[in-house]
Amino acid sequence: MDDELLDCLIIGGGAAGLTAAVYMGRYKRRAVVLDDGGSRLQRIPRTRNVPGFPDGIEGPELLERLRAHAAKYEVPTVRTRVRRLQRLEDGSFVAESPEGRWHARFVLLATGACDVEPEIEGMHAAMQAGHVRYCPICDGYETQGQRVAVLGRAGHGLRESLFVANWGNEVTWLAMATHEEVDPADLARLRDAGVRIAESPPHRIECGVDGVGVRVELQNGQVLEFDTLYPALGLKHACELATTLGARARPDGQLEVDAHQQTSVEGLYVAGDVAVDLNQISVAAGHAAIASTAIHNRL
Repeated sequence: MDDELLDCLIIGGGAAGLTAAVYMGRYKRRAVVLDDGGSRLQRIPRTRNVPGFPDGIEGPELLERLRAHAAKYEVPTVRTRVRRLQRLEDGSFVAESPEGRWHARFVLLATGACDVEPEIEGMHAAMQAGHVRYCPICDGYETQGQRVAVLGRAGHGLRESLFVANWGNEVTWLAMATHEEVDPADLARLRDAGVRIAESPPHRIECGVDGVGVRVELQNGQVLEFDTLYPALGLKHACELATTLGARARPDGQLEVDAHQQTSVEGLYVAGDVAVDLNQISVAAGHAAIASTAIHNRL
């Protein structure tokens, strides 16, 4: 373990973690970013709701800009995956990975989340082409006038279908045989919004075949074609480092925090998608600003 006691150890190198690095660097604090390279920014073809980029910016380019911004203030990044996080008796923390150990007064966890992906042929290319999208808050605007399918079970799938229908498109809910679980009042809301429900569950989904954005073969043999597909299968939040220490989390894995982004574990802060809040780049940056400033004020 490095003999240096860091002021803050930042675990996660996406929008939240790198924004936190900028703040800690500008506060002249000793900080290190531990990043496993899994930021969801790398998978965004182009985001158009990040302030200051009216024509949008590709996710990988935004990530590189954030890395350069943090490096400007001499906050180093180590490419590694933290396997264990301990809280010592004096309230400080030790993080361990195959590449080393780090000791810090505070930890800011920015480990994010990952989407639950369906098995779809041509998935990666379809995401790059905009035929498969994961965030209607980010890019529902781009689906105006299109044929849109939402793949998801009752609850999340229903809510996302209603949300996507706000943009005047043709929305079909691929309910995966769960629409019978839906309250009649919610079914009425779907009808009022013009959302159709597929007659049977999907059997096979293909993207980019024969010039079709998304082709869905249902179990009853019917074939439907769409311009865009939103998988609404949920997220896996990378909360284990915190919950192992006793941090409180919601059933979906998002960590509960106070007004300064501190978890129920003293000295452990959280920013970005792994925290309870809206999963957005701008929100992640806001979390990081709040948490970093709170930590700075306690040092």
